[in-house]
Amino acid sequence: MKNYLHFVSLLFLLSSCASSGSYYDSYGYQENEPTLTKSLFPSDQRVISQAAIDTILASEIQLPRNAKIALINFPSENTQRSSVYGYGYWRSEDYLKLQQSYIDTLSSHLLETDFAESVIHLPSMLTPIEPTLPILREAAVRLQSPLMIVFRINSDIYEEFRFFRNNKAKAFSTIELVLLDVRTGLIPFTSIVTEEYMAEKLNSDSNFRETMKRAEREATLRSINKASNKLSAFFKNQK
Repeated sequence: MKNYLHFVSLLFLLSSCASSGSYYDSYGYQENEPTLTKSLFPSDQRVISQAAIDTILASEIQLPRNAKIALINFPSENTQRSSVYGYGYWRSEDYLKLQQSYIDTLSSHLLETDFAESVIHLPSMLTPIEPTLPILREAAVRLQSPLMIVFRINSDIYEEFRFFRNNKAKAFSTIELVLLDVRTGLIPFTSIVTEEYMAEKLNSDSNFRETMKRAEREATLRSINKASNKLSAFFKNQK
């Protein structure tokens, strides 16, 4: 009797597994399944309508040539720059000149393309501390700029390298660059580039801090040039 009960239990377990497996198999391989072309999540509809999403994804944009391009340096997340430039680095003449050189380098690359008639730097006073995309777009409209370049630079010194090599400084720099079509609010191009540079202490360096500054500056210029070249190549491929 006991063996009979074990046999019945085993048959019941096998039949349950078989029915369960066949259920999921049929679910995964149904014929004539519908193809989803839009989101069915209600939360997605609160941000942008499905009709607008379909129109945007199925459309092309025509970037204007010979346009005024607004340029804005997005606030950096890097809080370690004071370790190189010292306390109050934002009031340092060297630091301010360095930031202006970055803007000039990027502007010169833009002016070499067919899409920039002029480049205007968006003053920080026109945007809040943490600007959003709609706010940046509105600021560009006030400047009558159909295109906007938003960039952010984060750079620092490799602490591990400096610890082992007292006569050399190795720096890295990452630039994030975004092209905004102000009329449509679309972003047709983005680029993230990281470059590094190693500088040896020169006799002309008054101290090792000067070597560190030079390494960071060169790494940043390399990242700007590389990102600018990618943007120029994108412009050249436009109709």
